[in-house]
Amino acid sequence: MSAPTPDPKAEADYRRILTGDSKELGKFRFLFRHIPSSPRCKLCIAPFEGPGGAVLRHVGFSRYAGNPALCNNCSTQYRKVGISGVEIPVSLLFADIRGSTTIGERLSPRDFRAFLDGFYRIASDVVIQHEGIVDKFVGDEVIGLFFGGITGADHSKGAIDAAIDLLDRVERPDATTSGSIPLGAAVHTGEAYVGTTGPAGVVEDFTALGDFGNTTARLASAAAAGELLGSIDAATAAGLDLSAVERRRLDIRGREGTVDVAVVRAATPAASAT
Repeated sequence: MSAPTPDPKAEADYRRILTGDSKELGKFRFLFRHIPSSPRCKLCIAPFEGPGGAVLRHVGFSRYAGNPALCNNCSTQYRKVGISGVEIPVSLLFADIRGSTTIGERLSPRDFRAFLDGFYRIASDVVIQHEGIVDKFVGDEVIGLFFGGITGADHSKGAIDAAIDLLDRVERPDATTSGSIPLGAAVHTGEAYVGTTGPAGVVEDFTALGDFGNTTARLASAAAAGELLGSIDAATAAGLDLSAVERRRLDIRGREGTVDVAVVRAATPAASAT
């Protein structure tokens, strides 16, 4: 059976929801705000727990399997009319562990698993506390997604603040049972296709797609342990004083030309030596 033809009006409605410009979403938030209980859907703030959550999950507001920070209603309602996602302005945070192979070699498999679990826990807490959602974990890497509908208009600042907080936390000696975590990070702001991917009912995910994500990943790979690189677009949108930070021009594999970045947080000797 072929997928339904997308309805332009419904697509515009979904774009307003994800950018935070939907009056209808505002009504849901006003209503759900008066139902006590956390955690909540990061988009419509429907509660997942408590008596209210028990009732709402029976009418479509249960946790979405593709991302437990969102409810099924916010994630999949528009798939019924052929819309899986839309292009919107977003900010992405990529952060990955430096020297994870070497770390894995010196730890037992059980201890390395505990080390990664510690990283996942810290990263999840940080992204959610700064009003983002965890897009995914890929091995030793976390991807945080920030956009208007969940973070507000200042999503670039939210992503950068989250990245700084994350780097601060993983450098603590007690970050994991094996010590601190050497992490490099990058934040980029631009247009991405945001929505659900994968066959409905099989494997679904709520994510951001496009070359924009590839660029962010390349910037993160260029960051030293303890360092945060922000694209000029992200740094400008976040209101950073670019005259007060180091600037670099990076060659990005697979792209023509270079990308200008700001060193928002410099690498620290302790992190680099871990």
